Amino acid sequence: MLQAVATATLAVLLVSCSSIEPPKVMLTGVEVDGLSVEGLELTLLAEVRNPNDFGATIGTLDYEAFVDGTRLAKGLLSRDVEVEAGESVEIGIPFTLTWEGVGEAIEKALDGREHDWKLKGSATLRKGVLSKTFRFDESGSFRSPDKEDVEIDL
Repeated sequence: MLQAVATATLAVLLVSCSSIEPPKVMLTGVEVDGLSVEGLELTLLAEVRNPNDFGATIGTLDYEAFVDGTRLAKGLLSRDVEVEAGESVEIGIPFTLTWEGVGEAIEKALDGREHDWKLKGSATLRKGVLSKTFRFDESGSFRSPDKEDVEIDL
């Protein structure tokens, strides 16, 4: 009898997991945090949307961010982020642009042109004891400001 209840419970859990929709992850911006010995300290801003009809926890976010085909950031965010049903949250993912790549990145970032971005990776969605990892691959474009339009106060 106990085995039949356990099997039925497992079947319900498996069906529940298969109907979970993946979270949507979109790159929304980059903030400059400062300078360090390693390079330019930045925060990659991403909006994570839960399309499901239940609140859940995003437990891990493994990501790679690209601009014009060049990888800008890679990492793993492993803090719990609560996302209500049908809602979005913005998360900040810190990373360092090393000094070797800063010059080219700043030049591109202030050229006033259109640039392609891509954010790909995986996100783990948890609700109670249920957990499911989804892959994501989002892309788009943005226009960078022209260097004549930017004022930097040090």
